[in-house]
Amino acid sequence: MNYFTTTALAGAIGLAAGTAFAEDVRVGFTPKFLKDDFQTLMLDLSKAAFEAKGFELVGAPDPNGDIAAQVDALQNLIANGANVVVFAPIDAAGIVPAVKRANDAGALVFSIDDSPAGGYVTATVRADNVNAGAQGAEEMARRLQNDACWTAKACTVLELQGGLTTPNGLDRSNGFADKLAELAPDVTIIQRPTEWTADMAADATQNVLTQNPDLDGVFMASELMATAVNAQLARAGRGAQVGDPESVIRIAIDGTPQGLQLIREGALDATVSQPLSAYATKTAELIELVMGGGTIELGPKDDGRVIETPVGPQYQLNATLVTSENVESDDLWANKIGM
Repeated sequence: MNYFTTTALAGAIGLAAGTAFAEDVRVGFTPKFLKDDFQTLMLDLSKAAFEAKGFELVGAPDPNGDIAAQVDALQNLIANGANVVVFAPIDAAGIVPAVKRANDAGALVFSIDDSPAGGYVTATVRADNVNAGAQGAEEMARRLQNDACWTAKACTVLELQGGLTTPNGLDRSNGFADKLAELAPDVTIIQRPTEWTADMAADATQNVLTQNPDLDGVFMASELMATAVNAQLARAGRGAQVGDPESVIRIAIDGTPQGLQLIREGALDATVSQPLSAYATKTAELIELVMGGGTIELGPKDDGRVIETPVGPQYQLNATLVTSENVESDDLWANKIGM
């Protein structure tokens, strides 16, 4: 199969190439779980985006973090008439049987936030995490230039990495470290893994502060580490607020409500917000394109880029740097909660 030719896929689900009938689009959707604001809002925005396009939503079951339940849910959605399946994979390898079943059934497959390890996806829609890490590095370098360590060429930054076995963790780390090395080659980067856990982030911060009490900055692959990191900084007498000459620069990724609140409180310099709102609208837009016989072209886009992967095209959306200057923006996904 040519990954970027959709005529065959459109024909397989009973649509003539070049024809888009919204009433013939039957979508089955499953998030990872509905335990947090991110996944809940993703579901709500996706439902709204599908409705706006005139698509029928066959169902949106919650697998509650269980990959076996997610596989079953997707198979049931196809059995109940879905000719498009959309999911946020709980496990990249574990979701492959469901992807292959959907492929065999001729259903279009869209993955959000991460991609499966096998099968064929019509498109994966996720953030450009390399760029998100790079934006964090650019902001770190910009703020370090106002620090005495910059002139002395003696700045030290702790990078608290996510899970390096995950695409998001690896991409964020590579984006941050490579860009900071490019922009500020004299800055010493100390990298510590956290496996996305606050406990490991706290331990790493404590250990590094013991050896480097004059630490100048901390980059966190996820805001879930921020409260624990702040506690360790305060314990070491380095808990000054943003703007204080003694403050340790703190930058993260995600753009959660909690992260934005930390910025408002002066407890976090900046974060890079994931393009959650665009996940839903872009997925609906691509469904409409492909169902109409169109193709997803590779290359740079106004809102990101499309790259080729072993499982199909991946639409990587640009993330947004958030500081005190734009923390109240209505465009940020965290500010849409409760609206």
